[in-house]
Amino acid sequence: MRRPLALLAIMVFLLTLAAPAVLPAYAQTEVYVQKIRIIRITEDSPAIQSLEQGKTQARLFGIRSPELAAKLAAEGFQVIAPLSGLDDILVNPVKCKNGQFNPFTLHDVRYALNFLIDRAEVASKIFKGRAVPAIIPYADVDPDYVMLLPVAAKYEVLFSKGFDYAKKLIDEAMTKAGAKLVNGKWYYHGKPVVIKIVIRIEDERKQLGEYLANKLEQLGFTVEKLYKDFRGAFNIVYGDDPGKCGWNLYTEGWGFTGMTKYDHDTAVAFYSSLYGFQPGWGEPSYTNYKPPKIIDEIAEKLVKGEYKNAKEYWQLYRKLVDLGVYDSMRVFVVWTMDYYIAAPNLKGIIESPKATPWNTWTYFTLKYTRPDVVFSNRYVYASGWPWNPIGGFQDFYSAAVRDAVYLPGITSKITTGQPGWSVVANWKVVRGPVKVPSSAITWDTKKHEWVSAGGEVAKNEVIINYKVLGKLRFHDGSKETLADILAGIYMIKEWATKGGPNDKRYESQLASLYAPFLSSFVAVRIINSTTIAVYTNFTHIDDGVIAMNADVWTGTPLELYLAMEKLVLSGSAVFTMSASKASGKPAVHLISKDQCSKMKQLLEQILSTGKMPDWVQGLIKLGLLTKQEFIQRIKNLINYYDEYGNMLVGNGPFMLVKYDAANDAATLVRVKDYPIPPELIAKELSKHVASIPSLQAQPLVMASPGAKVATINVLVDKKPATSKTAHVYAMLISGKGEVYQLDVKCVTPGVFEAYIPSQAPPAGSYTIVVYVYPVGYNEPAKAMTSVVLVPPTKTTTTTTTTTTTMTTSPTAAKTVTVYKTVTVTSTQTVTKTAAGAAKTVTMTSTVTKTVTGPGIITAIIAVIAFVVGLGIGAAISRRRPAAAAGQ
Repeated sequence: MRRPLALLAIMVFLLTLAAPAVLPAYAQTEVYVQKIRIIRITEDSPAIQSLEQGKTQARLFGIRSPELAAKLAAEGFQVIAPLSGLDDILVNPVKCKNGQFNPFTLHDVRYALNFLIDRAEVASKIFKGRAVPAIIPYADVDPDYVMLLPVAAKYEVLFSKGFDYAKKLIDEAMTKAGAKLVNGKWYYHGKPVVIKIVIRIEDERKQLGEYLANKLEQLGFTVEKLYKDFRGAFNIVYGDDPGKCGWNLYTEGWGFTGMTKYDHDTAVAFYSSLYGFQPGWGEPSYTNYKPPKIIDEIAEKLVKGEYKNAKEYWQLYRKLVDLGVYDSMRVFVVWTMDYYIAAPNLKGIIESPKATPWNTWTYFTLKYTRPDVVFSNRYVYASGWPWNPIGGFQDFYSAAVRDAVYLPGITSKITTGQPGWSVVANWKVVRGPVKVPSSAITWDTKKHEWVSAGGEVAKNEVIINYKVLGKLRFHDGSKETLADILAGIYMIKEWATKGGPNDKRYESQLASLYAPFLSSFVAVRIINSTTIAVYTNFTHIDDGVIAMNADVWTGTPLELYLAMEKLVLSGSAVFTMSASKASGKPAVHLISKDQCSKMKQLLEQILSTGKMPDWVQGLIKLGLLTKQEFIQRIKNLINYYDEYGNMLVGNGPFMLVKYDAANDAATLVRVKDYPIPPELIAKELSKHVASIPSLQAQPLVMASPGAKVATINVLVDKKPATSKTAHVYAMLISGKGEVYQLDVKCVTPGVFEAYIPSQAPPAGSYTIVVYVYPVGYNEPAKAMTSVVLVPPTKTTTTTTTTTTTMTTSPTAAKTVTVYKTVTVTSTQTVTKTAAGAAKTVTMTSTVTKTVTGPGIITAIIAVIAFVVGLGIGAAISRRRPAAAAGQ
């Protein structure tokens, strides 16, 4: 029987990688990889065969079979298994334009899905153990998880009411809306209530969709199952107006390329309408879903930094997640673990607890026994999904190329989620209010020129030194300067802001995509050739988050910005997929031969006429660019296209030298003389591993401040941990889902103790949950056991040996008894299996109590009876939630 609080027991699949059965011998020393060819192999079976034959050295798309992963590990292959995916049910809650009844416009019908879906059953039976239940869009490897645990725990207990409660909610909501249940089927105005589920066919989401369809049919709905692949599903769900009601539910999936602390943006994106991630996608010609007003209000406060302190920040953050779960426009189901396979001697893979290992930093540090490697992916280019840095690169498959080609600015550390990490910049936050000087500028979208922002007041000033400017070159040979930085600011402000009713330089989806930047950016001031001051109205409790929000780094040269803009202004393309669907025009795609040739022609016209756009003229006036430099930059981009056949020009460690459209294959080559050494990346992003050899909890603990609850043995990288090498969190969770944080301190290396905090929780039975995060790598070791808190007792000791006391009992009359103060010690040995532990842990607890009672013999009997009674009560308490959950 599974324990309750399954969400807490997120268990990353641990393959036993002792001595592999077969380990190929390699005589050569590994060298940095210089050339990567990414090829398309759609199915896993031939992809794995190519690995075993040595034709490829890695599979970029994760495999889903634990048995196959174990087999490959036994053969000596590397198996990396992060929490890299999140599957949910996306709900279409908008009214149908044709008058058709959409039951999911009713809140309680949406909300009922949470009770209808048994997440633990889905994880174990459909995903075969490679998934764990998810209620909120945060896993235990996320830095924010322990702060959001009260929301997750509450809903986990609540959702255990299961199928019958879902039926109750749906029956009441449908009847109130005027629907009728006739012979077990729902009808509305005489017509069957039809639910259209778009079901992805490539993975377990097919079975998930069928599982949900079966449940809905049991409740009386007529279900139409629309089986679709990647392209087909995206065209229906994201590429069309939800008001047409071509779908009601979709088995949605998300991949992750990293994590960050203070990641309220994930909740803002999934639950609010601010970023355009709700049905309608921010496209004005579509019917857009608007969540309850309070959700958008809280989301806006978080995005703008409108909170006084850390306490208020976390209150808003938790409230947003709480309201989002309740609104149920997205119903999260499971976190998935994909098994990424690499050859034994492919070294330098930068792992993350919550992302594919195929990230920008891995490309820096990859080594192999020869300088060229071949990787396979399910797709290299996924049809319909554009590759461009303005509104493209929004599909999972393009990330394999994107992350090699572009270098991030100020970001979060991929191993810990630490905000403000960067290899390209140093920064400093000057907290305001700050009066913006006249030398600070911004792009005016009505005047279409750079103007002074002097006199305005910003909440903060962020001074950023982009230390690699002047050293780093784009792949077309142009040196990156502040002119490119300002070109990026121009593109965002101009194309994501509507300057008037006839503004041709505007795209609504970009307004949603860049809403966080637009809502806070005030101005930028040039200090020197590498340093700027960014004035922002964004504020936060952490300077690193402010720096990330103020970051204006770009991976795109100004000449490419110009080429893309000219293509869109010519009417030949748009920037985003949703605009493409709405207009019928293709989105800008930098590996499209047709589009690249048109951009080349438009650039050649500029060379022949000498006409420069207003924003480029402004950069020349600011002294950031000369006309000669501008002309040379255009020539550089044209020459790059002529040589390589694409315009995907970035500033990352690898460049795209060939895309073979016929075979869907990309060739990447390492950039020579790159100014950032791979050794720096390897040192900064090394992996650390925590473990909990034992968790020893007292079976009985006084519910009073300072009482010791548990002793935790902690190792990091197999060495005794201290507060400098590990972050240890311990909490009590009640059967109602209430979470109480314990105080934890390191008493000696390798030994931590947990204590009742100043505000003691009430007496009762609890689960102790311990998370240990190694410093430098945010994958926790976890353990849990049970404890009983007893009411604190007060003992009165006098100078005499006897005291006459009047006692009143609910079951006895008043008596006069002679009491004596005695000390009773009981020793109890309990065998527990700690979550996440590979072995059973035996815990011996000694409880010493001072008891006041009628003589020594009577006191001993009373204490023994008390201990036994509490043990029985604890057992009953532990069983009840599990039974209620039906697991």
